[in-house]
Amino acid sequence: MIKLQQLFIAAVFGLISAGSALAQQGPVQAQPLPPLAPPAAGATQLSAPPAQFAAPPPDLTAREALTGAPVPPIKTTATLCVRAVVVDDEIRTWDHLQEVGGAKPAWDAYQLGDYLKAVPIFQRLAKVGHPEAERLLGFVYYAGQGVPQDYARSLYWFEKAANQGCFGAYAALSSLYRDGKGTGVDLGKAYMWINIAVSRLPDSVERDALIKERSKIEALMTPAQIEAAQKRSQTFKEKPVIPPDPEDLPVDYFPKAVN
Repeated sequence: MIKLQQLFIAAVFGLISAGSALAQQGPVQAQPLPPLAPPAAGATQLSAPPAQFAAPPPDLTAREALTGAPVPPIKTTATLCVRAVVVDDEIRTWDHLQEVGGAKPAWDAYQLGDYLKAVPIFQRLAKVGHPEAERLLGFVYYAGQGVPQDYARSLYWFEKAANQGCFGAYAALSSLYRDGKGTGVDLGKAYMWINIAVSRLPDSVERDALIKERSKIEALMTPAQIEAAQKRSQTFKEKPVIPPDPEDLPVDYFPKAVN
């Protein structure tokens, strides 16, 4: 349970909690990823994605588990990034687009450190609004994996994913605004995104960890700034992108190898 807690906290503060709805196989063994630049003082460093793409979220840790009590994990869908979208009573999913778009081979290549193969596929999926691909690009540009390191582009893609309700982008985006990476320091937005993350989780060890991170940001703000940021987080509405029909995309949108 403690191992699960550590993995999840790494995910919410790197906020790259991915899994594979595509892959029924076990995760590919990852090669070590290049280290990120040292974080600023007091900063939360983004961590690398765990070894799957777009799957069910990890279970949360009940507080009682820290006492050694034999309690089951808290089941949740709160941290899902990729969700079905209902349009006129029709359920639209990303499953088919992921398949024809080569998401599984791209993820396998990414885990092996072949960013030149993986990143273009993430980019194509992100351009049509795939939330997990958007979040992954946020990390790719943060770490400079197969592309020049670019905090502004990292922030852009994390924000695209966050606006769709991708939980894994919230705290990462908060960290960038807090540390002024890719933008000027904006404690209001940093507080807003971490507050949204807190609001999405049930009572758990992981929620407590997020609350502690929020408190660190709060300590740097005035009461008026906190009140304004709370209001913005309370009015936040997720705006998921409707998965497009692959047949509506240009014929040459995806490489021939994955058509």
